Amino acid sequence: MKNKFFKFRLGMLLPFLFLFVFFSCKKDEVEVSSDTLNEQAWSSEVYAAMKDIYLWNDALPATFDATQYTTATKALDYLAGLKINSDTKEAIDRYSFLDKIGNLSGEISGGTASGDYGFMVTAGYNASNQVSFFVTYVYKNSPAGQAGVARSYEIVGVNGSASVHPEVDANYYLVTSSIGYTTVVNALFSSSAATFEFKKQDGTSLKTSLSTRSYSINSVLCDTVYTVNSKKVGYMVFNQFLGATSQTELTNSINKFENNGVQYLIVDLRYNGGGSVETCEKFCNLIAPSVANGQIMYSYKMNAALTEQTAAADMVAKFAKSNSFQPKEIYFIVTGNTASASELLINNLRPYYSGSLFLIGQTTYGKPCGFWSTPIGYKTDQTTTKEGYDLYAVSFEIVNSNNEGGYYTGMTPGTDKYPGVEAYDSYNLSWGNTADLSLSQAISHISGGAFKVSAQSKAKQVHVTPISSIDRQFKGMIDFRKQLKKH
Repeated sequence: MKNKFFKFRLGMLLPFLFLFVFFSCKKDEVEVSSDTLNEQAWSSEVYAAMKDIYLWNDALPATFDATQYTTATKALDYLAGLKINSDTKEAIDRYSFLDKIGNLSGEISGGTASGDYGFMVTAGYNASNQVSFFVTYVYKNSPAGQAGVARSYEIVGVNGSASVHPEVDANYYLVTSSIGYTTVVNALFSSSAATFEFKKQDGTSLKTSLSTRSYSINSVLCDTVYTVNSKKVGYMVFNQFLGATSQTELTNSINKFENNGVQYLIVDLRYNGGGSVETCEKFCNLIAPSVANGQIMYSYKMNAALTEQTAAADMVAKFAKSNSFQPKEIYFIVTGNTASASELLINNLRPYYSGSLFLIGQTTYGKPCGFWSTPIGYKTDQTTTKEGYDLYAVSFEIVNSNNEGGYYTGMTPGTDKYPGVEAYDSYNLSWGNTADLSLSQAISHISGGAFKVSAQSKAKQVHVTPISSIDRQFKGMIDFRKQLKKH
């Protein structure tokens, strides 16, 4: 730059030219923060990992410029949007994500949660035809569970405010800017402490101040036995596929049913977003018929490179039944929140309960694929402070012994593929109440061999997409065993 100035030899013009060039150079130099540089480095790692493990790696670009993205999450969003579903014409991958190091694995493997009150809500109409938020489920060891909060309770006050009734638009979608929406959602998802007032089914109230904290999660929210026309019916609400704790709870409930001579099983998965593949296998083995023992439970589908590297025996899981419980019929209660490992449970059992497995409720989430956890920015055996993410990029799809799978648009009750009946969620009733629309349909079929005619098409329902999109419960299936044996 200095040599150029000397060539001009224009005397007094020289300082002005110098200033012009100086400031032009400064303008072109964009300072990149250390945080952004880290994120871009992690973005490169995300791309490299996905080239190896991603189920749809054929859709990834040959090269990738990480400097185009300020965060690894934005880079992942771009990469995950490249594979298009030929049926919907939209991106097939609505599942892959980055998580805080150890956050999800700790919750699912360890059965612990942190940073919330321990209950979830949905929106619906109350007895006065107002839109309200109702408690859908509560974990018994959580702050809410210890305070006595229960399913069906209606929120009637938050921090002394009665402005808790959200508005809906002409199509019954929640208006997220309405005061009733923000009052409840901010307290529930953006606060570490809040006072809630609930109205119970009997009209009495419960007012309690809650603070977020860590707690152990219980997967089985309810299990009970009914007698229906001399038939023994077992009903259980299973809410999350965690690790060893879930497997113990499942074993205890199934043992209870077996000891009580249960012949018909109703499994309520309406809010179960999935979790551990290993726990799903355990559940399958507990309730599969004896003829399934030693037969194929499911098979993996992976990208071409991983398939070639993986031993054939490790591409298949087989039933290994250790008990004698085998119900005559199984009924699964499902909704749009029923996802992944829950759908896997259903799909694995379908070939072995042909004509005696039924779905009741609403179309499921639609996730026939799963992840392995991949470290980004750190090594698993690292002893220094770890920085980066856990990458959960879709790595495999699972099909049953009939090679059935691919339910990316969900499983719809009452169709040829999924016999059963549609029913709405009775969010205003407690677990096990036989007036529950879905539970009553199962009991009706067990009692008389037919489902009741549903009038749900005439019912007024709130679309809960805005609130369900921020539900803290994970929706997916993870194989924490991860490292498959190679040839």
